[in-house]
Amino acid sequence: PLSVATGAHTFDVQFHPSEPLIAASTIEGTVELHRYNFDKRTSELGRSISCHKDSCRTVSFLTANSLASAAADAIAAVSDAETGKRTWRAKMKAPGNALLAVDARRFAVGDDDGGVRLFDVRQKKAVVRYAENEDFISDLALGSDKHSLCATSGDGTLAVYDLRKAGTPGLVAMSDFQEDEYLSVDVVRAGSKVVCGSQSGPLAIFSWGDFGDLKDRVKHPASVDALIKIDEDAVLTGSADGRVRVVTVYHKEHGSCVLGTVAEHGDLPVERLAL
Repeated sequence: PLSVATGAHTFDVQFHPSEPLIAASTIEGTVELHRYNFDKRTSELGRSISCHKDSCRTVSFLTANSLASAAADAIAAVSDAETGKRTWRAKMKAPGNALLAVDARRFAVGDDDGGVRLFDVRQKKAVVRYAENEDFISDLALGSDKHSLCATSGDGTLAVYDLRKAGTPGLVAMSDFQEDEYLSVDVVRAGSKVVCGSQSGPLAIFSWGDFGDLKDRVKHPASVDALIKIDEDAVLTGSADGRVRVVTVYHKEHGSCVLGTVAEHGDLPVERLAL
């Protein structure tokens, strides 16, 4: 494995779309850009960008030179990855907790109060706002149609929004409340299934278009703090026990199960995953 050491506690990591660079958002409000050489197992800090006054919780590349971020200071920002200068900012009503790049100019942010906002860097304020969830937004994922936004929340629900519509009319569906926190989400099986990771461990599987109640569960030994698709019938999970696992979803040979552990990080939790 290749280890990358950051200067402070890291909340989120993302790979550059074309270069061997990793962007890491830190508790000090910075985004560190580390250039790595996987063959030589080496990495070095290329630039540290001061994006926020408080902890930077999440970051994503919009383009090769454009980084979107959200932080505990309730600011959403876009910075130039080459110069380190902030090129755009907007004030939110609550600290940002989850961020998803929609395209080269738009990104969605979920906050601590359950709000979701869609920002367009061509506008000074959010172009779409939602306030349907009752607790923090933990993760965001885009449907295969590229305009349906899935949001998991600490209130134990999966919400699906139509980004083409603002406010309550934009809420396509919301699942029944679960006696658990949903911490992560991704869309698999060519857009037909939504997988949600929970605080208690099991993965909940919803069928696209029928979001009222989950259709299946996959047993999992620890909380699923992070979740990312590796192909249409498998995901990686990151957990509080420090392990990264492969979980299959309606796989032709393996069905739906935890296939095995692919990485371990000691006793420290795995909070984010990136590919």
